[in-house]
Amino acid sequence: MRSYFYNFLVIALVVVINLADSLARDINMSEVKKLVKLSVDEILEDAPVLPLSMDRYWEAIRGRKNPKVVFFYSNNDAPSQRVATLIRYVSQNYSDHLTFRMVKVVEKGKPQTKLKKDLVSRFSLDRTPGILFYDNVGDKMVLEDEDYVEADFKEFRTPKMFFWKTYYSAVRKELDQLLAD
Repeated sequence: MRSYFYNFLVIALVVVINLADSLARDINMSEVKKLVKLSVDEILEDAPVLPLSMDRYWEAIRGRKNPKVVFFYSNNDAPSQRVATLIRYVSQNYSDHLTFRMVKVVEKGKPQTKLKKDLVSRFSLDRTPGILFYDNVGDKMVLEDEDYVEADFKEFRTPKMFFWKTYYSAVRKELDQLLAD
């Protein structure tokens, strides 16, 4: 029974890896592996992702003309670095349709308790790295109070390097679906 289960898992793993379709075929994984070792600021320095301060956050969100993706990160933190490589590649493909912004939460590691509570109350951000997607623009914007706009989609998963291409393809498909609505 154990060998049957093990064989099933191996076959399922091979199928999942092979499902990383044509959206990810042109990505050079050796480049991704080099990038992921850099700080987030270095990973995204030449990508179409602009920095955004927490103080100017709501001004940028309320004044948007198109959908916006906001990436909250720790500059030197492995999960944030893996997500940043993903954003680097995704932003290159969607910069005509989406505005990409990045908010540095801390320089290294995870935010302390007081900052975590502030992120939850100000942005409804449960943890970092985190991505908030704002699709509603113009009259469709939902204001809960003067400074708060609910994100249409939140993402907190962090891709493991082994499944990076599969995750990249899934993100692209999800964005295509979100933008089509």
